[in-house]
Parts: sequence; structure tokens; C-alpha cells
Amino acid sequence: MHPELAGLLALQPYTVVLDGLVLRIGEDVFPPDLGRCARNLARVCGEYRARCALDMGCGSGYLALVLAQLGVGVVWAADVHDPAVACARGNVARNQHAGPVTVVRSDLFEAIPASLRFDLIVFNQPFAPSAAASNGVCGCGPDGGHELTRRFLRDARTRLAPDGVVVMPFSDRAPPAHDPMLAARELGLGARTLLHAHYAGANNFIHEFRTAET
Repeated sequence: MHPELAGLLALQPYTVVLDGLVLRIGEDVFPPDLGRCARNLARVCGEYRARCALDMGCGSGYLALVLAQLGVGVVWAADVHDPAVACARGNVARNQHAGPVTVVRSDLFEAIPASLRFDLIVFNQPFAPSAAASNGVCGCGPDGGHELTRRFLRDARTRLAPDGVVVMPFSDRAPPAHDPMLAARELGLGARTLLHAHYAGANNFIHEFRTAET
């Protein structure tokens, strides 16, 4: 486990303020203040004018609340990990000024109404599998790499509105096979890199995916 992640997990539960949001980070919930990844995603989300958005694997609910705060009219947040769902619901209640967010427990899109089509889906996915069981640290589980990403992108194709996009990060600290860019190419998605920055000894990326080349 990365030392910074281990240190933040040891502090849980704790409170952090990000982008004017007061977030209570419960036990075994992925910390949004770990490194720069979540905050970079939040900044990138501000470039879109989505009307309906989804924070997949929402953890604390930080990105969903950022989307609501940006003025997205319909925001959903989903996570399969029970501590994350409880944490996100608490943070939505704590930050009502940001706007409404619907939080559901869902294995990817399982519990999300099939009628919904999203202009923007953001997924701060695990970069690599956990050695623990499916209820392990932050809920990453043994399917935390390439297969989870491929399953998500396959299903996301049918949940995007016309011109809708998926935004996902990656760090080359993780095995190259877990880069969502590889899965997107296998599935025939249009792809581009929105951000490439080197920090903390690694190359860090944010990718955008669409249902077709543009």
C-alpha cells in the first residue's frame, strides 16, 4: 500500500475541506485528498456543461458534490462498497448548498435506472487490484484493475447521451495493462488524453472516452 494512502486510512474518520465542501471521510473510504488525482478530475469536470452526470465509484461523494456545485441539474453517485455509500450520503446531507445528489449502492450500473443517459460520467477507478477480498481496503477488491475497467467502459457505452463522455484517470505506478486507454481501444471508443502531469515520481493522466471517434 502506498505510504500516503496508509497514513490517511490511519486517520479515518477525519474531516477535510475541498472546494468549499466539508467532507467527513469514514473508515475504509478512499480519501479524496490523496495526492492530486481527485482534485484534477474535479478541475477537468469544470470544463464540461453537463445536464446529467454520474460519479461512478463515488467513495466520499466528493466528485458528485463538485458536479452539483458546478450546476449540473441531475447528479447521481454510485458505489458498491457499503462504507462509501454511507459516507457519500452523509456528505451530501452535510453539503446541501452544493445541490441535490442521488446516492445509490450499485455494482457499476446495476442499480442505476436504464432510462438515464449521462452527458458526463467520471470514474476515479482503482488502478490495480487489491490482495484483499471484495470488501477489502476501500472496497477495491481483487478485480480492481483491467477487467473492472473494461466491464465499466463496455456498459458505459449504452449509458451515455449523444456526445456524452467518460472521464477516467491513470497513473503509471500501476501496471500498464490497467490503463483504461487500452480497454477503450479494445472496445472501439474514441479516446484522448486531457491531462498529463508528472508528480510524486509517476506519470499521471486523465483520459476522455466517447462512443465514437470525433
